Amino acid sequence: MNFKKTSSQVELLGLCLSLLLLSGCAHYKAKPLRKLPVTTRESNEQTVSFEYHVLNRSDCKQYLDRNVHKKGYQPIQLTIENNSSRSLHFSLSSFDIPCIEVDEVASKVHTSTVGRAVGYTVAGLVTCIWLLFIPAIVDGIGSDKANEQLDIDFSRKAMRNQVIAPNSTINGLIFVPYERFDEDFSFSLADHEKSEHFKLSTVKHSVKV
Repeated sequence: MNFKKTSSQVELLGLCLSLLLLSGCAHYKAKPLRKLPVTTRESNEQTVSFEYHVLNRSDCKQYLDRNVHKKGYQPIQLTIENNSSRSLHFSLSSFDIPCIEVDEVASKVHTSTVGRAVGYTVAGLVTCIWLLFIPAIVDGIGSDKANEQLDIDFSRKAMRNQVIAPNSTINGLIFVPYERFDEDFSFSLADHEKSEHFKLSTVKHSVKV
């Protein structure tokens, strides 16, 4: 009788350990963006130049740890070099393709463990095995932590409206609706002091300023 009781306890412990191993799957691990090589100009030439890279599914997994294509977004990496004495204003609204705020993209690719948590909770209530509630708790904590890390990393990597100081470089991502992405796009940089705009595009990667 004691043997059967011990055997049942071992089986229950094994079940709980298995569930714990299956839980806590939520994670976020992504590599920093690399700086894209921009064509070098003559040192005495006042120019602004840029390079871009359209992230494929493999890139998204490597640099964002999420398949953002599946959620309807196309990330594009930009590196912009301001090789001039001007302060130039970069704005997402200057693109001829729609740019999505990074906060919206991040929220859409958050890890959700609601389904598994509900399953564990229901199983715990039905079987009266309180240990089954543990995987639900572990999943929830892991999911919150992963989403917090994701939000921070996406925010750091995203391009925002900003000033590009003289002789400096900015590097980051913009997000475009996947169905509205166009490989031929353009954007403008503005010198508000002189009321001038400089247009860059996938055809024209550099302009004198």
